[in-house]
Amino acid sequence: MAPVKISYVVSFSSQDPKYPVENLLSEGSVRPWLDCPQDHSRWLSVELQLERASPISYVDSGNCGCAFLQIEVGHSSWPRDQPYVTLVPTVTLMTPDDSKLGRNRCSVRMFKEADFPVPVVRQHWDCLRLTCSQPFSPRSHFELSFICLRTPQEHEPEPPGHPQAWRMLSPQTAPGAPTLTSTRCFFPNHPGGPVQRSS
Repeated sequence: MAPVKISYVVSFSSQDPKYPVENLLSEGSVRPWLDCPQDHSRWLSVELQLERASPISYVDSGNCGCAFLQIEVGHSSWPRDQPYVTLVPTVTLMTPDDSKLGRNRCSVRMFKEADFPVPVVRQHWDCLRLTCSQPFSPRSHFELSFICLRTPQEHEPEPPGHPQAWRMLSPQTAPGAPTLTSTRCFFPNHPGGPVQRSS
């Protein structure tokens, strides 16, 4: 499962200057994106541009005070007025009671292909929109602490020299690769000394 890199922020609805939305782009540490203290709308939205169009099979999100989260995908080539497509329908991250009492604010939710609508699975996307809200606790900050995207396992490029790559090449085009044309194999480290096997 290869990570899907986020290149930059396209747009956002609100941010705390001390905890800007660019924190979601951080790969080496967890730094949250917070709503602006003067924003009383109780919802946040951000559009992110991915490094390249890729299928998305896994999404990990770190919550910090949000009650609801929705994840949508799209294409940068689409007109601005074209609606995004739902990847993760609105999910509950905190109950009303937890929101009011400030309990269970920090959690990690992991989504996989089985959680996505069938039409979006294995399609290639290069834009992501996150929408989160907290209608139950009007005086508390809320945010996401991180977002991590990954491709299907079979979508990963094969490393050079990997056995799977040899199957794509003939013996002549894969120097040093094992072939089925050898008639002898030597095992010099065999406990009983060198062993020769003839086919």
